Amino acid sequence: MGPVGFLLSGLGLFFIGVRGLSANLVPLVGRRARAAFAGALRAPLSTAISGVVAGMVTQSSTAVSWIIVSFVRGGVLPDGPALLAPTWANVGTALLPLIVAIDTATPAAIVIGIVGFATYFNLARGDRMRNVMEAALGAALLLFGMHLVSVAVGPMRESLMGNPLWEIAVGSPWLLAGIGAAFALAAQSSSVAAAIAVTAVGSDLLDLGAALPLVAGANLAGSVNNIILIPGEAMSGRIVFALQVLQKVAGSALLALVCVIAALFPAHLDGALGLVGEDAGAQIAILFLLAQIGGAFITNLLETPTRHLLLRVTRESPAETLAQPAFLLREAAGDPSTALDLALRELARLSARLPLLLDHVRDEGEPSTPPAATLKTAGQSLAGTIRAYLATLLDGALTREQVATALLVDEGATNAGALHEALAEFVEAAREAQAVDTAQRLIEALHALLSAVAEHGESLGAEDAALVLGLLGHRDKLMEDLRLRLSAQQDITPGAQNALFRMTMLFERIVWMARRLVNDFTQAHRALESS
Repeated sequence: MGPVGFLLSGLGLFFIGVRGLSANLVPLVGRRARAAFAGALRAPLSTAISGVVAGMVTQSSTAVSWIIVSFVRGGVLPDGPALLAPTWANVGTALLPLIVAIDTATPAAIVIGIVGFATYFNLARGDRMRNVMEAALGAALLLFGMHLVSVAVGPMRESLMGNPLWEIAVGSPWLLAGIGAAFALAAQSSSVAAAIAVTAVGSDLLDLGAALPLVAGANLAGSVNNIILIPGEAMSGRIVFALQVLQKVAGSALLALVCVIAALFPAHLDGALGLVGEDAGAQIAILFLLAQIGGAFITNLLETPTRHLLLRVTRESPAETLAQPAFLLREAAGDPSTALDLALRELARLSARLPLLLDHVRDEGEPSTPPAATLKTAGQSLAGTIRAYLATLLDGALTREQVATALLVDEGATNAGALHEALAEFVEAAREAQAVDTAQRLIEALHALLSAVAEHGESLGAEDAALVLGLLGHRDKLMEDLRLRLSAQQDITPGAQNALFRMTMLFERIVWMARRLVNDFTQAHRALESS
């Protein structure tokens, strides 16, 4: 196998190892640890420590960000110190290049062998043991992959050294920074790009002066993904991702400062780095780690101005305002019975909006009602918030009846979110056929059915569901007959006819999901009564 083959296979093993390690460490953490993680995010010091640990486990600050955003949306955590946890998660992910800087090829090969034998002879019994074995295999693969990359670099270095294009690249800090940014964007991780740079330095493909701008560019590119996510988030999510952008920019500025010092005062930098050893790869890994720590400290200092700037520049949209929960109190998380009752009330509040989605296509609709698209966006977001709140409750100690109730409310939130989406599609189709009398009759019939569903939800499932379920009887035959009559009518335009066909299909789907939602309310009420 040539050097290119070694390089590609090494990078492939490295990427597989990174994914395998993080994917199997997360299940090993367990519910209790996740609940402890949520509880630790209430003070600056514990938030920093928890963020570093979470970054080490997940190897993704973005994954930690989504966890924090779901906690805040679900009312489990206030949007205080907790929003800084993903910033410190970058410090945890930065430990990966430091591990790669250590020559662990032989231990990695031994681990691969042990896991291979255990897998072949089926020695790993139980999900937990399998997660342990696969996490160990992931760690071994990423380390052995970097060993293969270093093996490939030797022959490649000899051919590259005489190449004029390589000389130009090595001599241009801006080009090196661009290469590092491209690596980080391709791998979706600045830590992965830094780990590759560590291997290149350790194999003498790059020297310290060339690796510094490359790592700085990779670190700066790590902010791109966060920048993209900011506009589509509510205010808490915007703050989380904006703080990560600030952390990456600050860390990159520190690395750029080190680049300047390396160019102007190389002897001073060599003397300072000599304190941590003579291994250039380890020096780069430590500088990258220090940049993440420095960026996190700077971000902590600038957190308040960043919040104020975001609040001034960006305002909550109507959908974001409607998506805010009214009943999901984080203080109730310690009392499962109360928390489940509040979650059911929030679901009822969400279900009450279902008839409102039809207001702008009804003859007697309320024109001041928000558009269906806005209600859909808010409804799906609020449904996700309810589910996140319930997921946090399930991480705690619940009785069997409480677990069953939580799962029923979770299913109800899923159905309510899906109903919002289906109704928005129904409204789009209704606008195209609004001039046809049949469309208006369908709209009014659906509005009456959804009003009955909303009233049943208002009772929190306490009222007898038989009447509502009777109203929501199967409409398959009725809708099929209607489609046959519509296809025979010649006075309807093809566009309106197609829209009416879509309305009938969506009508059936909405009625089916509404039945499920009513059943969810009824069963959740009974489960709450018996718990």
